[in-house]
Amino acid sequence: MKKINLIFLFSILMQFSWAQNSLELNKWKITNPEKINLPAFSDIENINGDTFKTSDLLRETKVDLNNKSLIWKNIEVGTDSIILNQADENNLLLLSSYLSVNRWTKGSLYITLNAIYEVYLDGELIKTKKNADLSSNIIDVKLDRGNHQIVIKLLTSDKVLKLQSEFTYGEEFSDCNATVSLNPKRYFTINDVLEGKNVSSAQISSTGKYVLINYSEVVHDSGKSKKYSEIYDLEKQKNITVLRNKNISNVKWLPRTDKLSYVSVFEDKSEIFVYDILTGKEKSVAKEISDLSDYSWSPNEDYIIYSEYIKAEKPGDLKRIYGNEDRLPYFRNRSFLHKIDVKSGNIVQITSGNLSSSLHDIKPDGSKILFSISKIDYSEVPFHKQNLYEMDIKTNELTSIWENKIYSGYAKYSPDGAKLLVQGGPECFGDLGINVSEGRIPNSYDSQLYIFDLATKQVEPITKNFDPAIGDAYWSKDNQIYVSVTDKDYGNLYRYNLKSKSFEKINLLVEVLKNIDFAYNKPTAVYTGTSISTPKKLYTLDLKKETSTLLSFPEKGRFTDIQFGKTEPWNFENKNGTTIYGRVYYPPNYDATKKYPVIVNFYGGTSPIKRSFGGRYPINNWAAEGYIVYVLQPSGATGFGQDFSALHVNGWGFDAIDDIIDGTKKFLETHPSTDAENVGCIGASYGGYTTMLIQTRTDIFKTAISHAGISSLTSYWGEGYWGYSYSTGATKFSYPWNRKDIYVNNSPVYNADKFQNSILLLHGTTDTNVPVGESLQYYAALKLLGKDVEMVLVDGQNHWILDYKKRIKWHYTIMSWFDKKLKDQPQQWNDMYPKKNL
Repeated sequence: MKKINLIFLFSILMQFSWAQNSLELNKWKITNPEKINLPAFSDIENINGDTFKTSDLLRETKVDLNNKSLIWKNIEVGTDSIILNQADENNLLLLSSYLSVNRWTKGSLYITLNAIYEVYLDGELIKTKKNADLSSNIIDVKLDRGNHQIVIKLLTSDKVLKLQSEFTYGEEFSDCNATVSLNPKRYFTINDVLEGKNVSSAQISSTGKYVLINYSEVVHDSGKSKKYSEIYDLEKQKNITVLRNKNISNVKWLPRTDKLSYVSVFEDKSEIFVYDILTGKEKSVAKEISDLSDYSWSPNEDYIIYSEYIKAEKPGDLKRIYGNEDRLPYFRNRSFLHKIDVKSGNIVQITSGNLSSSLHDIKPDGSKILFSISKIDYSEVPFHKQNLYEMDIKTNELTSIWENKIYSGYAKYSPDGAKLLVQGGPECFGDLGINVSEGRIPNSYDSQLYIFDLATKQVEPITKNFDPAIGDAYWSKDNQIYVSVTDKDYGNLYRYNLKSKSFEKINLLVEVLKNIDFAYNKPTAVYTGTSISTPKKLYTLDLKKETSTLLSFPEKGRFTDIQFGKTEPWNFENKNGTTIYGRVYYPPNYDATKKYPVIVNFYGGTSPIKRSFGGRYPINNWAAEGYIVYVLQPSGATGFGQDFSALHVNGWGFDAIDDIIDGTKKFLETHPSTDAENVGCIGASYGGYTTMLIQTRTDIFKTAISHAGISSLTSYWGEGYWGYSYSTGATKFSYPWNRKDIYVNNSPVYNADKFQNSILLLHGTTDTNVPVGESLQYYAALKLLGKDVEMVLVDGQNHWILDYKKRIKWHYTIMSWFDKKLKDQPQQWNDMYPKKNL
């Protein structure tokens, strides 16, 4: 009986070995041995009765695995042993190799090695062996598509190092094309999006001599962020100070001198300091400040205006709601302005009442401030009205600039203080700024610029015939207006000439401008930005010569070995004869003779999908996973002119969806390497709504992914924190009772019976923008109808998935779903979400 069982067991093991595929890991790089000595008193027991062992020595010896100064040599590892020319014990060595797969693969590393060692996969510790005997270890691994670095950190026990290693994987992954090499080139991953050192922002001093560079660094695995600042001397071209104090915030240059100010908080009280970088001296300006949210210096640096944020009392167990906004838990909180006299340190409150005050600007001579209040008014769209005031800073006397303004604006002074530069929607000043075809309603989110004369109250719309949407504007002391804009899918910088009344584009070394800051006394600026396949960089900009100089690119080393596929524009003409702009991302090592599955992506709201790098939806990574990605900017997007963006208004389910369907069909027809049978689409928020509805209109998308999508426009309109207020622009003058063609006929849930193919619904459980019920009710409808639907809820996340570890799981949920549906590779999805017999 025992013999039969042994024979049976042997046959099972043989079948298992036959079903396994294996790859010998025989190519390695090795560092020179480095002798590591045991610490003093290692033979004495510690307070727990343990002595310091060799395995402890390995653990406590910290090594930067990516240290560029390490010297490596290549070796072939097979049946031969590695002969070391150093002492036999406690020599530190690193072994490195690269394992590549062309799909998600689950397998095992088999390592036999006569040493104490740690094994790292892509920088993460996955195995520790604490004895030096020649035994084998099996390490189960899960590999994403791409090239993976394996590093063995070891302490020798002998002059002869014996290593055997292989990678095994099951028959279901036989098409993974596993290979071993010494080539460090790899694909772009989600970790490259989330981790590493990054320039978060930069500010230039008024003289243009110094730059304050703020960095953030996200640590691998934990996702925790380190933040610090450096002061860079542009003339000497070197860093002169590093600020690593965790207790300071709101660091900014003073408006006219090369000094910094910042806030330090102790026991819920704020103190503002000024730091002179030339003398290294710090001075307290004001202390014991309650609930400081932000502050601004007067141009003469003699006073500071700050906002104090006052939280309302909690209403108790029952709360009477006094208006739509009162549903928001923070609506009753208020913010009022205070003034700090820098010389004396005295603080006085300068606004009060029942409405919050918002500071817009301080007059260049410091005599007045500009601020606004806003009040709810349900009598007309957009249901709020704005009052803008000038206040005499000495007497607190008010002068009204405008009152009960229906469409609000954000205002800044001109250099002489005689005019205002106002940023607002096309209707900010009635019909003055509107430029749309007859019958169309302008898009309130298509931001424009106006010049307002304080003496005459005359308004000049300066961007009415300028297609890009305004992001920010700066009026320089030499009377130039610099404007950062959304220009189709680019983020560009323009200069407005007040004499010729024309815009001139300033060429930058990035495709998408993120932030820009201007020196007051010098024609110099600093800016950050990204490009379609390039992460964020920091540049200086000479505004006269229009030349840029790279100042900081902290991720240069990380991206040296990353391979990107090619990108190219692809536009088409829609049914109305309008050009719909788009672009294509190809996988790395793209082969035009092969067929690739396709992902189609479109805007979530009225802003286009810019050519930015990384972001919440890292398109470069989707392409690296073996997909051709087509991104298009359908009707209604800003940045293409007012007439185009106006199609977003009351356009739910109309032009944009037609553009996506028609554009996808034309794209597939003109790109023979696309697999027309395996096409998916993805959108979020408004784009999630589009994704839900598009699956009821066409069968060209084999699957779809909707994140935070809207399934019923009525419930979103009434329940979302900003549903009804967003609808004052997106569904202007339209309501559930007067436009059932929109709110009912074009709501996905009311078309669920027409649903085709499949969909994955993703949603954060605490989403206040688009409540999770929007996905829940669509899921319920499709389930009852027997449709192919899955739903994954992300616990504790709002509209955006921000938690580091949840973000990574959310990302792999997206990719594994597309792999399952478009590549017929369900293994990663099944590994993440195994079936349960509920």
